[in-house]
Amino acid sequence: MTDRSTLESIVQEMYRARDFNDVDALMNWMDPACRFRIVGTDRLGPITQRVEDPVSLRATLTALMENWDLSGLVNTGLCIDGDTAFVHRVGQVRFIPTNTSFDTELVDKFTFRDGRVVELTEFADTLSVAETVGVVAREVARELPLRVSPADAENIHA
Repeated sequence: MTDRSTLESIVQEMYRARDFNDVDALMNWMDPACRFRIVGTDRLGPITQRVEDPVSLRATLTALMENWDLSGLVNTGLCIDGDTAFVHRVGQVRFIPTNTSFDTELVDKFTFRDGRVVELTEFADTLSVAETVGVVAREVARELPLRVSPADAENIHA
């Protein structure tokens, strides 16, 4: 197991590399068998499909960097449990092709083995992503509010 301070340093270096679109630096921290995915519906296309090999991982990270500027995010929380790190990030992201920005929150889950990332899972606001890239019209998304009655709310955890 890698010590906590080393994991914290690796995570910070990876975010710096992401902010500077340095895919080579990111790949240096990835295990050859690293799995990556953004949690969400398959209807968002390749953005939410799991990748599990170095060539696909590099291509996916490159495409994300070409399309999404995450340099406006700041880390607000870091939790490390053994070889797993969870990072809460808050701020503004920008979809580069249309220069569209929005405020959001993300949680990244890094799983390490021998100081290298073997799994990276990102939890993002996929509805905002879908709106921004045009998969879902903003007008349609606004018509989708979740309404739960008090009676239904009592049964949610039943």
